[in-house]
Amino acid sequence: MRKGSAVAVGSGLLVWCSAWGAPVIELEPKAVDWGRQVQNAGEYTYTIVVKNSGDETLQITNVRAGCSCTKVNLKKQTLAPGESTEMTGALTTTGIEGTMSKGIILTTNDPQRPTAVATLAIRFPINGQGLRPLGTTMPVRWRDGALWAYVTVENCEPNTPILIEAMELPEGWDCPQALPITIPPEDRKTITLTRKPPAEAQTQAFADLPLTLVTDSAKTPRVQSSLTYRPEPAVPATPAAAVPPPVAQPAPAAPARPAP
Repeated sequence: MRKGSAVAVGSGLLVWCSAWGAPVIELEPKAVDWGRQVQNAGEYTYTIVVKNSGDETLQITNVRAGCSCTKVNLKKQTLAPGESTEMTGALTTTGIEGTMSKGIILTTNDPQRPTAVATLAIRFPINGQGLRPLGTTMPVRWRDGALWAYVTVENCEPNTPILIEAMELPEGWDCPQALPITIPPEDRKTITLTRKPPAEAQTQAFADLPLTLVTDSAKTPRVQSSLTYRPEPAVPATPAAAVPPPVAQPAPAAPARPAP
């Protein structure tokens, strides 16, 4: 459908300007949040209305859940102007503690919103106290000429945020994130640690390199963990295939001259 409008220019002349319409995707609601659940039912169902509020046909070419824990079913992928359909499914939460947030990505022909995202969120109690690391030993990886570690911690408290106020790190290690770091109730965050070895040093394997997070929690004022690094074995280079030397070809014989 074509749309147009009259626009006045400097001399008072009206000029008819036209533009082509477009599909417009709308999600209602954009986010489904079940809030805090004391008991984990294992699965939570949802319904999201998908509408084309534009004036051209909306094509939804792909619907992708953020992970296998999210089931999604879109009843119709082609919507006429003004038409709606339902996107239904379920979020599997078996064994989950703390905050869980997942996304559903819809790929469309809406020129202003080629990718639309619906979010699902829920929160459960965590069986613990204060701040705890997810794992006592954190693996270290070599990337971009430096060592990197990612320390994930959980706040087990149902109502109180916890601050990481300081860090006691091994020599040469640094945290790019500014302190203090706030961990919301029953939520988790990943803290990045990095170390750039001296250029002349070859990084060797190490284990149980201690680190400590100092918090404002009276229950866990000092949270301890460690770093472990095992270099990946070097992959031997594949030798280049031998190229045989070129074979010299004899020069063609000169044609015989006719006798005079």
